[in-house]
Amino acid sequence: MDSDVLRRLHYAAAIGCGVFAALVVHIVLTVFGVGLDTVLREASRGSASQLASAMAWWAIGAAGFIGGWGTGAYLIAAAREREFVFRLAQRFLIAVVFAAATAGGVMSKSGNLGGTIDVVAGLTALGLGVVCAFCGARLAYLNAEQV
Repeated sequence: MDSDVLRRLHYAAAIGCGVFAALVVHIVLTVFGVGLDTVLREASRGSASQLASAMAWWAIGAAGFIGGWGTGAYLIAAAREREFVFRLAQRFLIAVVFAAATAGGVMSKSGNLGGTIDVVAGLTALGLGVVCAFCGARLAYLNAEQV
């Protein structure tokens, strides 16, 4: 396979996994009641709800960045045939998928989903995850080019 095509495929996979990690964090925070939608639901509480939403914003962004960077580093190590990093990252990615499935199952059992606020918060988390995952994947590949 052409190396340019393989690199683009690695980028897409790294960004996808970063977005996936960001959405997992968004789901988990929403289940615990400290998601991005906290400030929209409880505007009268003031600074406490703003702090919760700000912390959720940073946690989702960090998860997207770390997910994109980690997956990019994993794919680079796999392409360079580094066995230890390959096995370690493989187990980590399996754990992330398991956590996402569990969080999604728990969230589907709660009855307060589907309103406009949830859609806005979900789309915001998705957009934030895409941007941060791209930045993380780009950093992983820039670091790999220097080595």
